[in-house]
Amino acid sequence: MAKSFDASDQLSVPDAKVLDDINRVGWHTLGVSPSPGEDGPHWAFSIGLYHTFGHPEVIVLGLPVRRCQELVNVIGRHVKEGTRYAAGNDYAEVLTDPFKCAFTHVRRNHYKDDVGYALWFYENEEFPLLQCFWPDKQFRFPWDDGCNEYVRTSQRTLYLP
Repeated sequence: MAKSFDASDQLSVPDAKVLDDINRVGWHTLGVSPSPGEDGPHWAFSIGLYHTFGHPEVIVLGLPVRRCQELVNVIGRHVKEGTRYAAGNDYAEVLTDPFKCAFTHVRRNHYKDDVGYALWFYENEEFPLLQCFWPDKQFRFPWDDGCNEYVRTSQRTLYLP
């Protein structure tokens, strides 16, 4: 069972904001950046898409954190309007034309490190998670031969163990 919305007045301000966003909009988007002096990708993920709409949560990695958050919110708005994204398909409505994004399932062993705040919200409830991948300028994804090295290395493949 997910966190109770009734107890939000007993939570920290950030925790209460997560619950308020989920209650008002249907999801909350959390951006993550490396600590100062650390290398590593930026990413953002949703909390609440599964709770509100029965749609898997979504994570985007490797772009500037604000852009990752924007993409999660674009996906969230489409989900709210009835779109359903599935692993193994390409979608044109998320990125700027002519680019398409693709989704894969995220293995549960990545949840703690990559979407830990979602684990807090869902408590003991299982929830699915999709990773949204963006292509290089030649429309290649990280798993395609010849994909740009930055595109390949900045989007960790969370569908692998």
